[in-house]
Order: sequence, then structure tokens, then C-alpha cells
Amino acid sequence: AQMALIVETAWRSSPEWGLFLWLSAVTGARRGEVVALQWDDIDLDTGIVRLDENYVRAADGMILKDTKTHQMRRVSIDAPTVELLRQHREDSSARLELLGLRLDGRTWLFSAKPDLSRPRDPASLTRRYGRLVAKLGIETLLKELRHYSATELLTAGVDLRTVAGRLGHGDG
Repeated sequence: AQMALIVETAWRSSPEWGLFLWLSAVTGARRGEVVALQWDDIDLDTGIVRLDENYVRAADGMILKDTKTHQMRRVSIDAPTVELLRQHREDSSARLELLGLRLDGRTWLFSAKPDLSRPRDPASLTRRYGRLVAKLGIETLLKELRHYSATELLTAGVDLRTVAGRLGHGDG
């Protein structure tokens, strides 16, 4: 119930913000992995999300690097999530067309830039999440969406090894 309230409240604020939280919970991906997603990473026909990059703060600023475990993984998503991503792609394409630009495979899914030319700063999303849940009176952290994902999968009967692989862990 709390997760539903968080996502619904975020969605009312901004469909992109709601989708970010939804996709984080559904995939169990780290925040930097979700903001590093580009349209080439999403296969809407098969419902597969490729997680192979992480957007992180380094000494020289924000950089793209490989995932924390240095391994690419493919995560399947359900049909409703595919439809949410289709709608986001259409909205992003329309947004870019207003600027005289075209959406392509290297366009970021989550960007604060009007031209979608750079991923969002993961730390800003953590702060935004903190403000959201504080307003709702819920004690949780953004990284706990990974725990939510794991719990939901295990409760549904998915085996531990599969859940661990989906989250990018070497073992359970």
C-alpha cells in the first residue's frame, strides 16, 4: 500500500518521475542504472531492459561506467510496464520534435535537459524521493525499492538465484 501511494503521488507530480520510481521498483535496478538507460537499452517488442551502465559521481564529475558488479544483465518487464514505456517514448519524441530534434536509440529515458541530452543526477532523485516520502509520512529510502522488488519476487515464488541475478548479485 505504501509503494502504491509513493508511485501514485510521484506520477501526479510528473509522469517521468512516476515512471522512474515504477521502473526502479519493477526492475530492482540501482538508481544510477535506471538513469543510465537509453532507448537502445529497451526492447519494447520482447519486454527486455538491458542494464549495462551506471551513471555515478566521480572525481571529475558525473560519468557513465559499467554496472557495480561489472556485468550486463537483461531484465524482463511485464506488459503494463512496456505500455508505460511506449507512452513515455511517444511523449519524449513529441517533446524533442518541438525542439526540432529526433528521438533515437541514444536518447536518455530520464533527463532534466529539455533536449534529453544528459541523464538525470541520481543524487537529485534521491533527494526528491526523500522529500516525497517525508511529505507522505513514510520512512524509506530510494535504494529500498531494490528490496521491495526482491521481496515481491520472492513472495511470488521466484527462486532466490533468479532474484539475485535480476538485482545484479552474484549469489543470494
